[in-house]
Amino acid sequence: MKRHLIYCLAIIAIMTSCVKEPTILRRLPAEDAAAIPYQKGQTLDFMNENGDTLTFTVTYDEMKPFSEDNWSFNNYDAKMSIIRQPWCYARTVVLACHTDSASQDLIFTVIPEKYLYFRWNYELEIVDINLNGATETVEVNGMTYENVRVDSHTNPTGEYFHLWYYNEEVGLIAVKNQSHSLTLVP
Repeated sequence: MKRHLIYCLAIIAIMTSCVKEPTILRRLPAEDAAAIPYQKGQTLDFMNENGDTLTFTVTYDEMKPFSEDNWSFNNYDAKMSIIRQPWCYARTVVLACHTDSASQDLIFTVIPEKYLYFRWNYELEIVDINLNGATETVEVNGMTYENVRVDSHTNPTGEYFHLWYYNEEVGLIAVKNQSHSLTLVP
């Protein structure tokens, strides 16, 4: 009898350990979500490194579960289920520009406490940008912008791996890597 009781308890323990715990995701406060100032359907003009004006349109604006292991837009849903459980909600916004010669996407994802992840399809990714950090006043194309978050990395000769200007009210002001650049046209 004791043996049957032990088997029953073991089976119950195994069954309850297999039940998936509900995932509690950290909410994204509205103030943090607003750190990306773009809305679906909005258009913005940027000038590239050749002096051409490119029009970008906000094609995607969604709030979804987020995991640091998987923040990119391209294979977001496919990887989410196999990497690890998400730990918070994030807002992802995509600006797309499709021309005869090329397609470009600017992908912004913000998570709680105003951490921003940025990807530009020219192989540039900038992660964990703390929008609560220090800001600067910068001048770009004759316009002065205040409260700008600047992120830059240079090689030993002083050339930029990337330079990135972002303001929560305006959005992306300028981005540059070694061979490509975009600057907001006011």
